[in-house]
This record gives sequence, structure tokens and C-alpha cells, in this order.
Amino acid sequence: MNKISSSKKNASVKTVINILSVLAFLSPSISLGQPAPGYGTAPYDPAEAKASRLQSACASARSEITAAKNKIAEACRKAGMGSGCAEKAAACSETLGTDSFDTTDAIGTLMGLPAGSNIGGSCPQMNGRDYYDEKKRLETEIKDTQKDIAELADDEAEIKETFNTTIQELQQALTDAQQELEETKTSLDEQEREKISEFQASQNAAKEKLREYNSKIIALRSEMTNAVREKATKMLELTAETSKYACNQEYTKAAESYGKVNATSNKSHISKAKAQKAAALDAFNKCMNRFQQARISLNEQSAAKMESINDQIRNAEASTDELNDSLNLASTQLDQMKADTAKRKTQAEKKVTDLMTLTQNKMQAAQENMQTKLKALATKQQSYTEALNRANNSLMTLGPAPKRGAEYTSEEASSEISAQTEIIEDVKATVASNSELAAQCHLGDAAKGSSKRSRSSGSKSGRK
Repeated sequence: MNKISSSKKNASVKTVINILSVLAFLSPSISLGQPAPGYGTAPYDPAEAKASRLQSACASARSEITAAKNKIAEACRKAGMGSGCAEKAAACSETLGTDSFDTTDAIGTLMGLPAGSNIGGSCPQMNGRDYYDEKKRLETEIKDTQKDIAELADDEAEIKETFNTTIQELQQALTDAQQELEETKTSLDEQEREKISEFQASQNAAKEKLREYNSKIIALRSEMTNAVREKATKMLELTAETSKYACNQEYTKAAESYGKVNATSNKSHISKAKAQKAAALDAFNKCMNRFQQARISLNEQSAAKMESINDQIRNAEASTDELNDSLNLASTQLDQMKADTAKRKTQAEKKVTDLMTLTQNKMQAAQENMQTKLKALATKQQSYTEALNRANNSLMTLGPAPKRGAEYTSEEASSEISAQTEIIEDVKATVASNSELAAQCHLGDAAKGSSKRSRSSGSKSGRK
């Protein structure tokens, strides 16, 4: 009950009753036979005056009781509590204000509701307008908060999808780079094998050519030796002693012819002998000249032959040197190619290694970014969940729904009814304290009639 409101109303009622009491019972005595003030010369009748005062006091008491009961009926109507309004209001007031343990209340506490929520009771805690406005507000808030939570779930899914897409793209880029590295290494190895194969083939061909040139040089040098030996042999046949010996034979043969001619003393024979002698000397000189020409020809032929052999040897040696230079150059180029291949492999591996490091950093950054966003979403979700719980709790603690037209809560109606009931009881007690007034007023019957009218009014207002 609203004790403060009841105290004020009781005080006002007691003031009214006191005034009635003073007017009815505490006015100064007027002696019989004296005219009443304001009535001229009419005789004063104490009994009639007393009856009038009792009637006035009774009417005032009835009026107070009627006004109080009308207010009770009005409170019932505004509370929309229907028949048995006073009893219901009192019961609700007692229920809502109780401190006793209640199973339904305990369940509400376990659900997070505040103590005394009385979720299973039948006593509205709010008037119709406030209840439905608050209910609509809470339902809207719950719906909006649920929508916000659902959107958070979508946001979380989008964040995770973006993260997964980023990770997949980074992994794919790394996989492609690693595959490219393997392809590059395979290509470089294949190129290196081809170069080595070409090098080995060219080396083998060059070595075969070198062997041919070396064989040719050996053959040419052998031919040179044979040419020198042949020249020496032939020169032995063309020495001065050999030529003189051969030419002397020719001269001796010619001289024999001369001796035969000279044996005769015939002048013609002498001339002929001289001529034959000259012919013998000429044959000798010609023979010596032939040997000289033969030596010159042999020297020239041998020199030309040996020069040709020497030229061939020099050409073969030059070709051999060129081949050796080519072999050395090819070996150097092969080493350079291997070094270049190794360098390109190192560069390709470094590129992949750098990409791996960069990818790792990007993945870590993506992970941290996702965690930051998810943490922010978790904070929002916690905030929304708390707001949703508060709204749900508030919705559950609204209690039973009052009638839409109800202007009072059961608590307010109970307070008003209690106050007006105390007014009635105070008026009755004041009247009952005077036997003459009680006999005149018969408030018990009036009270019953008024109570019936109150319940009837409350019932009608409730049906309305």
C-alpha cells in the first residue's frame, strides 16, 4: 500500500469528521425559550435543533462515504480490474510488496531477472498506456538488437572469408613461385646438361681432330726425315768424286777412241784424233755439268719438298693450337655457364625465399587484422548481448498485461482504494462513537449499499 498517500487522506478525513463533530456535538448550549439567532421571534426547539444537527452530520458522513466509494470505483475502473476489484487490488499490493520466497520468482532469478519480478503472477505492474508503449519499445529494441547481432554474424563470416581468401591467394602465389622456381631450376639444369653435352661433343670432336693433326704432324715429320734421308742418299750419288768417276769413265772411253786414231800418222787421222780428244773433253765437261745440274735440281726439289712438309707441319701445329685454344675457351665458357646457372638458381631461390618471408609477414598481418576485427566484433556482440538480455529481462519483468485502457497500476489502484477505505472506516468510526448519530445515520446499511454500487461501478468500468 501507499502509506504516504493513505496518511494524508486519513488526516484530511479526520479533519472533516472533527469539524462535523464540533458542529454536531460541541456547539454552545442555547436555553429553551430563547429565540434562535436569525429566526426572529420564533420559539427555539432544542430537540428539533438537535435532530437537524444530527441529520446534517449524518448527511455529511454519507456524502464522505459516497465520495470515497466513488473514488474506489473510479480507481477500479482506471485499473481495469473488473469485479472484486478491491480484493484483487489488495491481493496484488500484498503480492508485489511481499518479501516471501516464491518459486516462480526464484526461477526468474536463475534466468537473470531481478528479485520480485513475479513473472508468473496476475498483477499488472504498469498501466495500459505505459505497459504497451514500454512493451513495444522493448520488442523493437529486442528486434533491432537481434538484427544487429545477426549482422555481426554476417560481418564475422565476411571477415573470416576475407581472411581465408587472402591466405589462399598468398599461399597460391607462394605455390606458384615455388613451382616456377622448380621449373626454372629444371630448365637451367636441362640447359646446363645440353651445354655440357655440346661441350663434351665438341671436346671429343676437337680431341679427335687433335689426334688427327698430331698423327699428321708425326707423319709429316717422318716424311721430312725420309726426305732428308732421300736427299742425303741421292746427294751421295752426286758427290764430286762420284761425278768425276763417272765422267772419267766417259772420258776414258772417248780417249780410247782418240788413242786408236792417234796410232796412225795419217794427217787426217791426226786431225780426227784431235777432234775426238776435244770431243772426249767436251763429254767429260758435259758429264760434270750434268752432275752439277742434278745436284742443283736435287737441292731445289728437296728444299721445296721439305718446305712443303714444314708448311704442313706448321699448319697442323697452328690448327692444333687453335683447337687447344678452343678447348680451353669452351672449358672456360662451360665454367662460366655453370657459374651463371648457379647464380640464376640462387637468385630464383632468393626470390622465393623473400616471397616466403613477405608471405609470412602478410599472413601474420592478415591474422592480426582478423583478430582485431573479431575482437571488436566480440566486444560489440557482448554489448549487444547484454543489451538484448536487459531488454528481454525488462520485457519479462513487465508482468501480466493490463487492459489497454487501464490508467492505474494495481499498486496505484490498491493505494487509492486503501486510502478511500480508511476514509470510510474513519467516518464510520466517528459516527459510531456517538450513539445518537449512529442511530440516526444507519451507516452500516448505507455502506453496504455504497459498496454494492462501488463493485457494480467497478465491474461496469472493467467491462468497458
